[in-house]
Amino acid sequence: MQKIIIAGCLCMASFFLSCNRQPSTSEEKPVKKLEMYEESELAALMRNMYANNMELREQILNGSVPENFPEHFYTIHTADISKGMSRDKGPFKALANQYLKSMQAITEASSPLEAKIAYNEMVMSCTSCHQVYCPGPLSKIQKMKIPAHETADSHNP
Repeated sequence: MQKIIIAGCLCMASFFLSCNRQPSTSEEKPVKKLEMYEESELAALMRNMYANNMELREQILNGSVPENFPEHFYTIHTADISKGMSRDKGPFKALANQYLKSMQAITEASSPLEAKIAYNEMVMSCTSCHQVYCPGPLSKIQKMKIPAHETADSHNP
């Protein structure tokens, strides 16, 4: 009986030891290196543009005509782009210029209504470019629009 108990303990010990054994290096699978997303200069610029444009939207809805927009928006032509993207595909330069002209038109508006029209044209220029280059943010861009029925009076009851 004692031999059976000892044999059973040895079997259990060898079972536990084999479960804890590390696989040999030849059996190890290569570890995949995780690559973190690094935001490009252009992506960071566009996130900044979005935030600034939402502030402009509020100013227009409150009946103001924005006086200016950040000068660094002009770096749209030179900011580093995301991996795998290219400015060569399509009319990037023309679309970026249209965006900048629209931004200028907002600041040159003579009334809040004119600023609202120019603002919505700016949103359309964003949409046009993103349809060609990066459609991901299109739904977010569409939310920037100022609906025709929304005015300073309807925004602030």
